[in-house]
Amino acid sequence: RVMKNIIKGIIIFLLLPGAVFSIEWIPERTKTEAETELGWLVAPMPVNVEGIGFTVPIAGVFSNFYKTTDLLLVAPFIKGDIESKLLSIYKLPLYQDSLFFTFNYYELLTGFRNYDRGIDSEENDYYQTLEKTDSTTFRLQTQLWDQRFEFQLGYSYGKSDIQKIYDADGNYFSNIQSPERNWIDNIIGTQIDLTDNHFDPHQGFRLGLLHSSTNYGPELLSDYAVNDLNASFYFPFFKNDTLLFNYFQSQSVVTSSGTIDQTILGQKLGLGCDLENKQKLCETAENRRLQYWLERNKQGKASALGGLNRLRAYSYNRFFAKNSVNYTLEYRLNFSEKTTPINWIFLGGVKTVLQTAFFYESGGVSDDISKLNQNLRPSYGLGFRAIISSLIYRFDLAVGDDGFAPTIFINYPLSLGSLGS
Repeated sequence: RVMKNIIKGIIIFLLLPGAVFSIEWIPERTKTEAETELGWLVAPMPVNVEGIGFTVPIAGVFSNFYKTTDLLLVAPFIKGDIESKLLSIYKLPLYQDSLFFTFNYYELLTGFRNYDRGIDSEENDYYQTLEKTDSTTFRLQTQLWDQRFEFQLGYSYGKSDIQKIYDADGNYFSNIQSPERNWIDNIIGTQIDLTDNHFDPHQGFRLGLLHSSTNYGPELLSDYAVNDLNASFYFPFFKNDTLLFNYFQSQSVVTSSGTIDQTILGQKLGLGCDLENKQKLCETAENRRLQYWLERNKQGKASALGGLNRLRAYSYNRFFAKNSVNYTLEYRLNFSEKTTPINWIFLGGVKTVLQTAFFYESGGVSDDISKLNQNLRPSYGLGFRAIISSLIYRFDLAVGDDGFAPTIFINYPLSLGSLGS
């Protein structure tokens, strides 16, 4: 019912933009010249995947490289056990600064943790894969009425080849049946941004909807769609501070059922444990992997919690199920809004904001939507952010049930995929 009402509101927004923007409560849009200035960060980027290995690629980020276009490059620097290569051309203007094109390509050899399903999984309830993955994404994005309305279409495809599977104690197994999989993603999204500033809002309201559908190969895996809703409310405090409340909900729907027979799935996705020296440990990891894909084939997988964006005190994709929800309260204290040019060798641009943030998050996942809010996990902490030439550099420190976790990233948390980035 809520989703239907939101969709009706978007339709009204599209049909009557003049009436919508005439409402007095919508804050006046502000913009600084620094948002279009060239900025850069070039530095080694150490990466450690616990239990698998270490590498040091070099990363180059260039904001406003050509008009509104951002460029991101990641290339090997010091060879290690894992690898990463990435090229991203973001928001290349195609027509009058309102229609943009984005291209992403990456190659990875790295580890991914696959936790047990649900909110009750423990910190060590996972198996880990070492995968060689490549993916390509194309996206068209339009931003109208001074970036207050956004609409995008995306298409991506990729493939993955699992090299090894590890258990939580670091034991690995390589006799993997059906190690390869591929996928095609189709994405459609929209966002209404009625705030005073696109990059660093102090007041207003932002609503985003994102729909993605994934087609998997091989056929034994289910195809499913994911619908995400993200709403952010910004309230000004004192002269420069901001109180943010964010609500996020995600739901998955299986669109084409894969194999839900555990015996057949075991024949296709087994680890060949009879060929391994540590057979019992292998069988434990194999069973954990089969249960992961069996339940995912039955229920799908909504957007997970944990990592860079939501429930920052937990590992990436820590909690997942058919449904997920997250609530965040964040106080952003801007202790400097002085425009300052920066021209260091590895970092440059025009600094406009230095910010400290205090946040509290609460999130949950469940296959039964009626139980979605019954057992919520906490995450709280503080962060430091700097806005330099339209890039938001952030360093967050969070604490939760699994302990302490730092996050270093570009862009604010709580975004909805690529909407508004």
